Amino acid sequence: MLKQKIKPYTLLIIFGFALISCTKDIDFNQVNDFKATPVIESSLIFLNEPANQFIDDGVEIISIQDSVEIDFFNNGFIQDNLIKTEFVFETNNSIHRGFQVQVDFFNESNQLVHQFIFNAIASIDNINVVENHIETFEDSELVALKSTRLMVFTLSVLSGNAINENTLGEIQLKSKGIFYLNIERDL
Repeated sequence: MLKQKIKPYTLLIIFGFALISCTKDIDFNQVNDFKATPVIESSLIFLNEPANQFIDDGVEIISIQDSVEIDFFNNGFIQDNLIKTEFVFETNNSIHRGFQVQVDFFNESNQLVHQFIFNAIASIDNINVVENHIETFEDSELVALKSTRLMVFTLSVLSGNAINENTLGEIQLKSKGIFYLNIERDL
């Protein structure tokens, strides 16, 4: 009989403590001050060319080009919330010649709005040489970047020993964009 009376009282006491412990006021107005700072990474370009790709009918090719159309910045949300961008480039060169990488940014009217250049140094004895370059866009550079609609990548062979059909090695270019957003809303 004592056991039966203890069970209901025990449950009542536990329930009472549960009610008392959850009585802190909740400020639902905090949701009105929303802020998020996401970081988005995206691949830009990947190039992997063996040395003999720089020969055409026995003649050395001076440069190769590739382009990427950009629609990412044509979005009002991106225009309003993008606060910084970094383009990260990595070159791996095992060719006995150095290379120059030029990246051009063109707006809708095909006007050049930004450009940068970096080098991939020549390899000695076909040992892979890794180089990194980071181009940061903030302030006025970010404004130019936001107007970009086309990026053109030019890979040029620097002077040095001739390249022929039997030249060993390859040049590899990898790149990614890191986009920093700051989203603040008063709801």
